[in-house]
Amino acid sequence: MYTEPAVITVLLIDDHSLIVELVKTFLSADGGFAVTVSSDLASGIARIEEARGFDVVLLDVVLPGLNGIGDVAKVVQANSDGGVVLFSGSVSAGFVEKAVELGARGFIPKTLPLRALTSAIRLVAAGQTFIPGIPAFGQADATQAQEPSLTQMESSVLRHLGEGLANKEIAFRLQLSESTVKMHVRAICRKLGARNRTHAVIMSRARGLL
Repeated sequence: MYTEPAVITVLLIDDHSLIVELVKTFLSADGGFAVTVSSDLASGIARIEEARGFDVVLLDVVLPGLNGIGDVAKVVQANSDGGVVLFSGSVSAGFVEKAVELGARGFIPKTLPLRALTSAIRLVAAGQTFIPGIPAFGQADATQAQEPSLTQMESSVLRHLGEGLANKEIAFRLQLSESTVKMHVRAICRKLGARNRTHAVIMSRARGLL
């Protein structure tokens, strides 16, 4: 069973100084991340080797020294004990698909809200693949990208889960029995593909549902 480390180690390989500073500052302020930065492919791989791997590597695909999918594979291989996720403002569905086939754990767009970014990184650190909606990505991935069809009550329960409330508290607020709340929580986890309520909240934040 996966247990989230007290601090998730992150390597951000990106040469856009504004993005780098923003992401590093936000993740560092969260307190749950230790962020290392590299501005090109060669130094990024060197950092991975020096640190003996990171929990998550955020890899910009428009980067000095990065020449296509083969170089993505090099980063995946170098960080084989952790996760590598593409981090870009724009990337084709085909490129993401090839990267995932080579072992990358998906794609995080730079337009993702910062709060959702932390949840997406936690998902990747837990061994999950994060892929937001990308048209024509492929049947399996399109299914992953689709929003789950939660009922109105399930959405209400999910919002309260996001507030950290226990089943008993949710039952009181929604005027339901505790067993009914448990039933809704199980349904939410099933629809999201989450292992438990905490995982459901993390996934929901990463997908912009909370």
